[in-house]
Amino acid sequence: MDFKDLWESVPYPAFVLDFKNEIKLANPLSQQYCETSLYRLVGKKLSSYIGTNSAVFEVLEKISSNSSAIVKFDVPINWKNKGNQVFDMYVVSVEMGLSNLIFFHPKRLKGKMEQALLNQNSIKSVSAMGSVLSHEIKNPLASIIGAAQLLENSNVKNHKTLTQIIHEEAKRIESIVDRVQLLAEVNKIGFGAVNIHDVLDKVKRSALQGYGSHVQFEENYDPSIPDVNGDFELLTQAFHNVIKNSCEAVGKKGGRINIKTSFYSGLALGSLGEKNKKLQLMITVSDNGPGVTKNIIADIFDPFSTTKIGGSGLGLPLVAKIISEHGGFVELDDMKDGACFNIYLPAQEVSSSERAQ
Repeated sequence: MDFKDLWESVPYPAFVLDFKNEIKLANPLSQQYCETSLYRLVGKKLSSYIGTNSAVFEVLEKISSNSSAIVKFDVPINWKNKGNQVFDMYVVSVEMGLSNLIFFHPKRLKGKMEQALLNQNSIKSVSAMGSVLSHEIKNPLASIIGAAQLLENSNVKNHKTLTQIIHEEAKRIESIVDRVQLLAEVNKIGFGAVNIHDVLDKVKRSALQGYGSHVQFEENYDPSIPDVNGDFELLTQAFHNVIKNSCEAVGKKGGRINIKTSFYSGLALGSLGEKNKKLQLMITVSDNGPGVTKNIIADIFDPFSTTKIGGSGLGLPLVAKIISEHGGFVELDDMKDGACFNIYLPAQEVSSSERAQ
């Protein structure tokens, strides 16, 4: 077994510390929490990233005295720039007591994976629903529009008023059906390299010209993240729905939306019959609105679940569907103020010939 690969695949932050609690080794995911490179982590004290008063150091002191393994549950850790998060902690003495191996297991990681699997299962039934509704409703729509066109050419009194009503209602229903149809199976044949920043820029420009004209957008992009393999228009639709939700949630004055892109390593998602895809990109859309009401959090990605007056309840299920078709998943981070959505996507796979170039 290649222990280097095993170490790098650990899906939560892990460190090897010396007797001074200085970092001797860290796994790739620790970069996300410490917000620095592995190279810069080595030689730094762990307290530089979690503070000097953390309960972690009490555990490290105990293990130094008895050289045994210690497991401590529900440890609050105040990561630099990330705020308090709760972890289960496992520490074991290694290298003949000269070093300590420490794992921080996020309490919410299990929930993320369970939610991703639930999304995948519900998405299959949503796909079937989309196909059925599209087939059943579009046929009578064609008849309604045809009848309206015939009325336009007749001599019926007030026929223009009637045809206008028919046209408006038919188009409204057709618009709903088009949105539902997007929940059907996605054709991946046309997938190609997509720069996620191009997608986000297009959505932001569109928002500023309409529904988000009152919003101040803040961008925190990592320009080095790779492309994703996908459909530009579908991804645009997904992020349009997320950002439109945030624009509608924030106040007319002082409304802010932050869009952040970053690397995310150590997590992979797979489905039956498909190769596991390593999720390497994380896109975060957060706002300073009132947040999501607690009674809808569990069902927020279910079709027709909405608290908006006149809302269809298809926006976020469509986001979950599109992101899932691209090999990723979306979650609501209910630990943050306002609403915060994290979208995880795999990077486009690069062939060996492309690497050589």
